[in-house]
Amino acid sequence: MQSRLTIVDDPRAGFRQNIMPEMDAAYSFARYLSRDDDAAQDIVQEAFLRAYRGYHGYQGRGARAWVFAIVRNCSRDWVIQRRRRARVEVDVHRPDDSEGFSIENGPSGEDSPEAALLRKTEPNMVRIVIDTLPRSLREMLVLRELEGLSYRQIAEVAELPIGTVMSRLARARKRFAEARRREEIIPQQAIRPAYLVES
Repeated sequence: MQSRLTIVDDPRAGFRQNIMPEMDAAYSFARYLSRDDDAAQDIVQEAFLRAYRGYHGYQGRGARAWVFAIVRNCSRDWVIQRRRRARVEVDVHRPDDSEGFSIENGPSGEDSPEAALLRKTEPNMVRIVIDTLPRSLREMLVLRELEGLSYRQIAEVAELPIGTVMSRLARARKRFAEARRREEIIPQQAIRPAYLVES
């Protein structure tokens, strides 16, 4: 009851109490969506600014799902903005390559040779494998398995029917398992001595 009074009496205190604790989870979600640490920080900053401005519409339940929906929208805006910039860069520098270019399939800002090498050697294979998934599947997997949202909450965040959430989640789990197996096989082959490699 006191929490509800705080929301009504002092919106800033209510925002700090209800929404700010979700910042780390929001950053993690934005990081998985964007695959870029700097972009994730920008996305979360914009999301929390929007959340603060729209806090009067918050109904006091499901703070994490509410914040994730805003983060998802900000992430979508970031992708659109990035596509526009990439399209301009492609049109200006390589006009004949612009048809086959897709920002979703392009490397992220972290895909420098050094970052790729670090990613291959870092012990956290889950993040590596999740980053290989398409955005729609990555989003479902992160929301359910890492953030622990229910199917209903995911449906609200993604603005999808629950059946679609369930089918995407099943595909995401399958693709994750396949990608995980590939990641486990590739490093083993890379360190296998030459005399053991079949010709």
